[in-house]
Amino acid sequence: MSARHAVLGTAAKDQHSVVYESFVLRKRGAYVNWSYVKLYSMEDAREAANEAFFKLYLHWDDALASASTDAFAFKILRDVVADILRKRDRRPCVPVGLAFEPTVKPIAGIPSEEVDQITARMEVHRAVARLSERQNRCISLHYFLGYTPEEIADITGLAASTVRSHLAAGRSALAAILDASADEPPAHEKGHHG
Repeated sequence: MSARHAVLGTAAKDQHSVVYESFVLRKRGAYVNWSYVKLYSMEDAREAANEAFFKLYLHWDDALASASTDAFAFKILRDVVADILRKRDRRPCVPVGLAFEPTVKPIAGIPSEEVDQITARMEVHRAVARLSERQNRCISLHYFLGYTPEEIADITGLAASTVRSHLAAGRSALAAILDASADEPPAHEKGHHG
């Protein structure tokens, strides 16, 4: 290899690294936030993002050659989060603590209205988990994390119009799920024929 080729090869690798590092800096916050919504653990969310970025680094040339580097990278993140959930026996972690325990109301002095809001939020989270994977992803990023459809498109690699379609379909599906659950008797009354 000539000295000229060695210098050009080094320059290409440096530029390649700069593009990867720029991508990671631009996506890290959104990846951690989305992972947190799925895993309910900031430590696990950061670990998921780090692992996804490491895997992306190993496949960076494939990502650049793909139809959408954003979609390629987000697929890696989704797979990492799915692996973490699988290790938990397929049971997503649920929010815990005083804020999510209606039974501690008398002890903690939490007003009934706040307990009702917490219960409603938990019901919404359960309903979102029942959506299709893409609807779930878009609804979570938009309503739980506050990203615009354009930002979601940038994070996931979907077209902004596709994101808006998934949001609309997800809202309709959520309304149907929540309406159906409102018609069901409470869990403690199911099967009781008094």
